[in-house]
Parts: sequence; structure tokens; C-alpha cells
Amino acid sequence: MSTNFNIVVFYIKFDTFSKRKLQHIDICCKASIIFYYSFVYVFFSEVVMYTSIAILGATGVVGQKVIALLANNPRFNIIELVASDQRIGQAFGEACDWREPIMPLPEKISKIKLSSDQDLKADFIVSCLPSDIAEVLEPALAKQGKIVFSNASAFRMHENIPLLVPEINFDHLSLLRKQKTKGKIITNPNCSAVGVTIALAPLMRLGEIEHVSVVTLQSISGAGYPGVPSLDILGNTIPYISSEAEKITEETKRILGTAENYAEFSITTHVHRVPVMYGHTVTMHVMFKESVRSEQAIESYLAWNKKYSELFLIHNKSGRPQSTKDLAHNDMRAHIGHLRQGDKPNIIGLVCLTHNLVRGAAGAVVANIESYLNFREGIQHYGS
Repeated sequence: MSTNFNIVVFYIKFDTFSKRKLQHIDICCKASIIFYYSFVYVFFSEVVMYTSIAILGATGVVGQKVIALLANNPRFNIIELVASDQRIGQAFGEACDWREPIMPLPEKISKIKLSSDQDLKADFIVSCLPSDIAEVLEPALAKQGKIVFSNASAFRMHENIPLLVPEINFDHLSLLRKQKTKGKIITNPNCSAVGVTIALAPLMRLGEIEHVSVVTLQSISGAGYPGVPSLDILGNTIPYISSEAEKITEETKRILGTAENYAEFSITTHVHRVPVMYGHTVTMHVMFKESVRSEQAIESYLAWNKKYSELFLIHNKSGRPQSTKDLAHNDMRAHIGHLRQGDKPNIIGLVCLTHNLVRGAAGAVVANIESYLNFREGIQHYGS
């Protein structure tokens, strides 16, 4: 944790015979030294407490989104950016093809020199690395005492590492106590698994779930940049993404279970890559042990919103949600649509749309950072 102090000194002289009153000066810390013939006010401007951040894989689409989400947050200060070894020493603005739509590349960020992943100074590390690199580097950073927030899949299923969706399983942060290293690792889910788990969590309050059928329509940005070759994806749907179905199935059970045990319902998952820029759509059919009404499901989503404002946006119009019409570039919401009763009273069907680069990646990392800060301070929930 770093602290900035800014000291400003004012010298204000007064004619002692006029007995003019000193007008009130609003000062942050109210510290003053007063003299009879001249008045010297020394004060501290507002003390800025921030956590320093290093971003690994900063030039990629997720790394850029993390920068955009953190750049104007006063709680955090991005001090180090890491990319491939060939780019070490280059200014980020020169090395990065900035494509992030939230904002232009901040000037301060553009001037940061890309550094090595060795001897990082930041308190917190955001890892947007490929899994094979993350598998080696993240534990090494944790041994150095760094708190690592990983978007990679390398440690999502490790028994002592939280796989966190903080609105759903904040209590899984208790697993940090089992990690033996001075630092810690916290992961966020697969970009489609997060939509599945957020959509299912309120439904679990309605009764015991026996089976969930999942079909995903995943945007091309989920494959990173430059992504899927245009001749493969334009005008086409690809009903396979390597290891994706397995990730969604296993991660969903882990997130919706306890810190020690997975959820027990079964899942059937089919995945598809579709020619959409942003947004992963998931269609689900949820089979309960007992009868459940669709009205109950809507009420459960709205009740969840009372604790986490705007976590769910319920769409009642046919044909919604749609990524081009409903997603914002910083969208952390789960868009729920076409929620209806199945052909049996114990089945609920729905569509869930989430932003794969925000809720499914960069925004999830930021939420996990904020959750960890709460956990460290003894606050046992996400949010303020």
C-alpha cells in the first residue's frame, strides 16, 4: 500500500492595526501554525491511499480492458506493464496497438516503459497471461509475496485457490488461508462459465437443481487478437472450442458449491464460436427436482439486485438481449431474457448475455481485487 502526501504552505500577512479577521480557509487536515503578525498555514492535501498494480500481458485485449477500467480509479495506481521480452524498454504507447473503446489510451499509461516480469515493485499483479506461462510465473510471484489476480485457467481448479465470482461465492476467499506462500493467487472463471454461474445462482434458491443444459454462442473476441481466421468464421458457426465445454462444466460446479465441495447437479454443455465481436450468449434449460414457476425465477433475480444493484437486467422484449443493442463497453451486468416455463413444470428456460471482456475477464479481475481488499479488512461481502 502506497501513500502520497502533498504539502502546501500559504503565507498570509495582515496589518495588525486594522484587526481584520482572517477569512476561513478550507483545509484538508486542519493543521495550522499561527503567528501574530504573519500567519502560516501548513496543510496536507487529501491523503491519497492507493494500491499499486502491475499488469502482465498488458498489450492484449484483456490487458487493455483492465487498464481502461482501472485508469481513473483513485484506489489503484498502475505502475508497471509487462509484455513479451522483445518489447522490454519500449513505451507502452509505442508497443501497444490500442483498440479499447472505453477511452483513448491515457497519456500517463502510454509513457510507462514495458518492464520484465522479474523484480516487480507493485503490490498486486494482474495476470492476463496464456495459461502455460501463468502456470510457471504466477506461483513464483506468490512466493515473492505478491497478490496475484489471474485471468488464466492454470489454477482455476486448484483446491486451495479461490475461483471467484464475488457476488456469488465471496466466502471462497477463505481458501487463501490454506495457501502456504507469503503472497496469494485468486482466479476468475472462464468467460462463459461466469454467465452460467451468475444466471444459476438465484435459481438455486428456488429448489434443488438436478440438471442444467448449456449451449453457448461465444464471440470472436473471446479468442483474443487477432483471433479466429476470417475465412473460418465469417458467415459461419463453429460448434467446437478446445477444452471450453469441460471448463464451463467443471468451473460452474466449483463456483456454485462450497469452498470444499462442488455442486452436485449434472451439466451438459455445447459450445459455439459465432461471428459476433463482443458478448457471450448462453441458452440454458434448468431442471429442478420439484415444480418451479417462471415468475419465481424473475422474483429471485430482482431480489438479488437489491443486494447487488443492477447485477441482472431482465429483458421482456422478444429477441433480446442482443450484444449490439444491449451491451456497454464496461458492462458487468448479466442480461436475462426469454425466461419461460419448459414443457414440464420443473423446467425453466432462459437466455443470459454477458460481456466476455468485462464480466468474463477484465471486470472480473477488478471485482476480485476489490473483494480481496474487503476480505483483508474483515468485510465479509463484495461491494461497499
